[in-house]
Amino acid sequence: MQQSWVKFPTFGALILSLLTLVGCSKDPVKITSAQVVSSLDKGSGNFDRVLQICFDKPLSSTYYHKIVIVTKENVKIAGSGLLRPLASDPDNKCHLRNVYLYINKDSPVDARQLIKDYVVPGNVRQVLVQLYNEKPKGKELPIAEKIFTGL
Repeated sequence: MQQSWVKFPTFGALILSLLTLVGCSKDPVKITSAQVVSSLDKGSGNFDRVLQICFDKPLSSTYYHKIVIVTKENVKIAGSGLLRPLASDPDNKCHLRNVYLYINKDSPVDARQLIKDYVVPGNVRQVLVQLYNEKPKGKELPIAEKIFTGL
């Protein structure tokens, strides 16, 4: 039996890795609120549109999230990224995400100006927030999902 492990060290390492991963799981997370905040900017113009996403408890693991913001004028901003535990404020249940960081190749033309003009408190019809354990590779279902309206 020992010789088979010597012959197949990669297989043994793979089995050990899988057994280690089985023990590692992320805490379930519940999305409690989302809102657009426009009062954080101190004059730079880079943080005048921020999405605040709150959870039932502070994040203890890194998660991947997707968002879709739709304004009353049907301006749609969709993006994604990682949400990590907050090292600077580990007891905080809310994460602040700069909406401009969601601009990507699929965003509408002049997305930055559209965000500035239309993604403001009181003008957001709906925000969809989806949370995943890791970046989806196909059609994986989110571990948490919530739609917020009338923001």
